[in-house]
Amino acid sequence: MFVPNYRITDKMTRWLSDIAEIRAMVESSKLLPAREAFLRRAAIIKMAHTSTSIEGNMLEEFQVKQLAEGGKVKAESDQIKEVENYLAGLAKIDRLAGEKKSFGVEEVLEIHETVVDGLVNPEKSGKFRPGLVFIVNVLPKGDEELAYTPPPYSKVPELVEELLDWLRRPGEIHPVIRAGLFHYQFETIHPFTDGNGRAGRLLTLLHLYQSGWDYKKVLVLEDFYNRDRKRYYKQLQTGDTYAARQGVDLTDWLEYFVEGFWDEVLRVKEQILTLQAVGERGITQQILDEDELKMIDFVVTVGKITSSDVVDILRVPKRTAQSKLKRLEDIKVLKKQGAGPSTYYVVPHVA
Repeated sequence: MFVPNYRITDKMTRWLSDIAEIRAMVESSKLLPAREAFLRRAAIIKMAHTSTSIEGNMLEEFQVKQLAEGGKVKAESDQIKEVENYLAGLAKIDRLAGEKKSFGVEEVLEIHETVVDGLVNPEKSGKFRPGLVFIVNVLPKGDEELAYTPPPYSKVPELVEELLDWLRRPGEIHPVIRAGLFHYQFETIHPFTDGNGRAGRLLTLLHLYQSGWDYKKVLVLEDFYNRDRKRYYKQLQTGDTYAARQGVDLTDWLEYFVEGFWDEVLRVKEQILTLQAVGERGITQQILDEDELKMIDFVVTVGKITSSDVVDILRVPKRTAQSKLKRLEDIKVLKKQGAGPSTYYVVPHVA
């Protein structure tokens, strides 16, 4: 039976308070459907990019975007397939979130089959591992170091069922804490030969969606992990064997998980406030045209925009790009920063 050992620290309490406050703001926010759809598209692309990057996928985010839009990219076929599978996994998460209040073993196996489709032998796809596996660290000179030995394969079905049963009995555990504990224990069980990280992150997301903590489905937790992969794996490493991890204090892991959740929630808040501000200014000043909306989408994603960016986005001469930026500055949708070659534009903060 899964009985996690942890305590809620003062830091976690503060972060959880912010997380709840921002959740209420996001739920009550009023965005035009096209703006909300843009945020969702951007989140899907970033989720697919960052979650596969954690596992070593080398595709750039713009290439993931091309694949998400049905385009083709030049890269190794396995790397392309891995990203395409993750995009399919995100689509299944959306469907499952709307169908059930909780998920079971069948959904766990379905998600795994989706993320490893065409990447592992069919007998290992959507099936619990048939033998013992070892997690190793690759050292600088290429040598391998044993990092973790998961439980025997014969115990996996029972341990997964126990974890899911625990998840179905939430009690008074905060949904974010519950998601963090699930993520940790799933990776500790390591139920599959390959694809555990991708499947675990998708299932954690599914639980958050089903718990109503989805933030309009634009939250990208994977981005926090991907910015410092070494720290992510270090926080998960609480013992070198499954037996050694039994009863271990998970407070440090949870503090890391809640910090990441809080960090990404702040990004969502900023994105929504930015789009609301742009929407209000676009309506009160003048309606923005298609080119200007593309420019704003870029600013929301990257944080700023230059005339060179506009040239690349719209395929227009630099003089035209500068003119378009000047118009958005004049109607106070964008604010100019810097001077000369260092000039860039941002969305002004709402007072």
